[in-house]
Amino acid sequence: MVLQERPLGRTGLVVKRVGFGGIPIQRIPEDEAVRAVRKAYEMGINFFDTARAYTTSEARIGEALEGVRDEVFIATKSTHRDKAGFLEDLETSLGNLRTDYIDLYQLHFVSKEEVWERIRGPGGALEGLLEAKDEGKINHLGITSHDPELMMKVLREGIFETVMIPYNYLTQKPADGLLPLCAELGVGTIVMKPFGGGALTNVRSALRYVLGNGDVDVAIPGMMSASEIEENVAVGSGSFNLSQEDLRLIEEDRNHLGDQFCRACDYCQPCPQGIPISFVLRTEDQFLRLTGWTPRLLRRIPESEAKVASCQRCGQCEEKCPYELPIMDLLPEKMGVLLKLLASREE
Repeated sequence: MVLQERPLGRTGLVVKRVGFGGIPIQRIPEDEAVRAVRKAYEMGINFFDTARAYTTSEARIGEALEGVRDEVFIATKSTHRDKAGFLEDLETSLGNLRTDYIDLYQLHFVSKEEVWERIRGPGGALEGLLEAKDEGKINHLGITSHDPELMMKVLREGIFETVMIPYNYLTQKPADGLLPLCAELGVGTIVMKPFGGGALTNVRSALRYVLGNGDVDVAIPGMMSASEIEENVAVGSGSFNLSQEDLRLIEEDRNHLGDQFCRACDYCQPCPQGIPISFVLRTEDQFLRLTGWTPRLLRRIPESEAKVASCQRCGQCEEKCPYELPIMDLLPEKMGVLLKLLASREE
């Protein structure tokens, strides 16, 4: 199998169409994580994405790729909005990744106009990004967001060479304007959440859908096992045409999930009351649907009941949710359904 490849916008980097999303490797033992990253490299993946916010992810990728650093492209991110915080993050990233330069450093989760204004203002993170590029610590500048309309405005300023955006067959808005604009401007397009945070039924159908869009350069599904890597590489090495079965599965997901489903980005966290928001919102439609009853679900559903009941409706979660979900209303609704399902199982 040979992964398809293409230029990443105007960066000059030629990337495989399937990259490595570095979120899931936080959740497994260190030795397994390092093996997964190395496996991805051995199977031809050459674009590895991580972030300062992903706890151990940078360090694990750095260890796995230390001996092949010049053969791969590493992307990471900072959520700091000020110059000092950004530069501190950059130095940490360089150390974790065991390198003296980052191929692509991205300003992370810029989804509100006021955040962008702070970043680009005096003493903002943009000053640090440009300074680091001048010093050779960063080769290319990127930005990530959940707001396609804001990105269309930002990218027209000509500062950024890449944009990362969620896109899949249930989150189609980027295809309406942002992705075509990127092709016009020569901005590289990196797709996160190609599987809807694990909600979509068939990863092959989902990945074909994303990569079949000619305005997408690279998709970065999260991976943490050899089987996941092999499956994604197989899709990235073949045809992106959708079969009748693919279309059936896509339509089934659209009918079942709609647009008010949790993508497990966890930007809503931490909850002041300790409510496991994504667990409660995802269990009925996603965990039970995909895995059935597990010991973990049987344990966590009763544990979550008291947490949900403690909700103060402070609204912090909804303010932070990039998908504008009505979380405060969904939590008791979903919790009630889960308790009924659990009770019926025990009868």
